[in-house]
Amino acid sequence: MEENLLWNQISNNLGLVEYLSISSSLDRAFIPVFISWPQEIRILDSDWFTLENLLSCTCSEITLEESLLENKDFDGVLRKWKTGGFPNLKRLWLDSPNITDNGEQILGMNLNELDFMVIKTDDGSKKATIYIRPAGIEVFATPFD
Repeated sequence: MEENLLWNQISNNLGLVEYLSISSSLDRAFIPVFISWPQEIRILDSDWFTLENLLSCTCSEITLEESLLENKDFDGVLRKWKTGGFPNLKRLWLDSPNITDNGEQILGMNLNELDFMVIKTDDGSKKATIYIRPAGIEVFATPFD
C-alpha cells in the first residue's frame, strides 16, 4: 500500500520531469498508474508496461525495452498516431520479442515491409518514418514538410 501512495505522489508531478528512466523490474503485485507523464520516458524492463499505458502516454520520446507488446499492439499504436493520437510524439523505440514477422499484419503489411516506410497522419500534418532494427523498432515523427 505504501508503494501505491509513494508512486501516486511521484506520478502527480511527472509533468514537471524532463526525463524519467526506470531501470528495474517492478513487483508484479504493484501496478503503477500514470497520473501525469514526463517529457521523455525510458523503461528498461517494460514487460509490465501495458498497451493501455502506452496509448495514454503523452511523452515526446518513449523507449520501451524488453516489452511484451505484440504486432497487434504496434498496429494499434500506429493507427492511433495516424488519427491524431500521440500529438507530442517525436520518437518511439520498442523492443519486444513478440513483435515479429509472423504473418500478423501491421497497417496491412508484414513487419519487414515497414522498414524505412514513411506514413503520415490522416490530416496530413505529420509524417513518421519506421525503421526495423535488429534490437527493435524505431519510429521518428515530424511535422509534414
